[in-house]
Amino acid sequence: MSERGSQMRHACRVVSLCCSVLLAGAAQQALAQIAPRLTGEAAIARLDTAKQDLASRASTTHDDRLAAVSAQLGEMADALRKTLGDKASQPADIMDDGRRAAVLRGDAAVQRTRAYLDQAPSCPGNDAKALTDALATTIDNLAKTSSSSKATPVINSVETIDHRPVFALHPGNTPIALALVGTNLSDPQCADPQLTATDEKGKPLDTQPVITGVLPTRVELKFPDGAGSKSGAVMLHVVPKHKVFLRGCTSQPEAVTALQVTAPMRVSISYDLTTTCSNGQRVPSSGTLPDITAYGTTSSRQVEAACPDPSRYAISAKVTFGDGSSASVGLVEQTAAADITMGLPAGFTLSWSPSTRTVFVRSAANVCKGVY
Repeated sequence: MSERGSQMRHACRVVSLCCSVLLAGAAQQALAQIAPRLTGEAAIARLDTAKQDLASRASTTHDDRLAAVSAQLGEMADALRKTLGDKASQPADIMDDGRRAAVLRGDAAVQRTRAYLDQAPSCPGNDAKALTDALATTIDNLAKTSSSSKATPVINSVETIDHRPVFALHPGNTPIALALVGTNLSDPQCADPQLTATDEKGKPLDTQPVITGVLPTRVELKFPDGAGSKSGAVMLHVVPKHKVFLRGCTSQPEAVTALQVTAPMRVSISYDLTTTCSNGQRVPSSGTLPDITAYGTTSSRQVEAACPDPSRYAISAKVTFGDGSSASVGLVEQTAAADITMGLPAGFTLSWSPSTRTVFVRSAANVCKGVY
């Protein structure tokens, strides 16, 4: 064989090996994009992790309600271990009706808790309380539900039409469009599911949602008149139908999830302003701005002059939310010729303008990702 022929054969082997490696890598990447089937063991492990993560947040926020929800997640994991027994390693799809339903509800509790942990840190005051109330009610309902059937419906999440998880609604009469995401929420061979909104005691609300679209894994709905003005729980009940051979479409056990209508927004901002006069005298003054009751608004107050020739100003502020929680910011000091601007919690901004002798606070748009 000529030297040139040997070199060509070697080059072909290298190219072939490289192609094999690339194809193998591509195949592994494609396989990695396929989510593993949900098993009982996976649901139990996720419940245990969610319990620990929620307990950690409860410890940070000193919220006993979150600690109670964390404990309930642990109880769900223990109950699932007992229910599944030696079937825990099986995919949920091949389990009997009762076990499969229990696994699906456990996984739904995990998904809702994960969404809460992602959304809650951005939420102040009444919004934060509403998120926690909605989570607690939802997990309690999932933990206490025991009904099952071949097509057991389970709601994993409530979200906006563009897939942002939602736990609470601001009061008002602006139309609200949402989606329920889950399993067995409708059957294409049957009529749309029955959808009802009630309070926590089961009384139908004056404002009822209407269904705008259905899939087995998604029900889109609209509150045409908004969430109304009354704060409290909104329980969404879905009763789908499932077609059974020789029996037609039969009603299934209901799936329930919770939202919360927040209390009306009310934020109070107080300030302490200290003027340093040119003779070195320091003159303190303080005041409270008119309450802010809507996002995207401004509140202001003028301050009387402390002396005719100020040289410096220093200001601090305290923000008090509707649920009684508060946070303080400052002290910030500047020369008398300079404006002072400082960020406050929840997207608020406080400014002091020496030229107009005005303290004003601007409210940003809604910063809580979990509230519609």
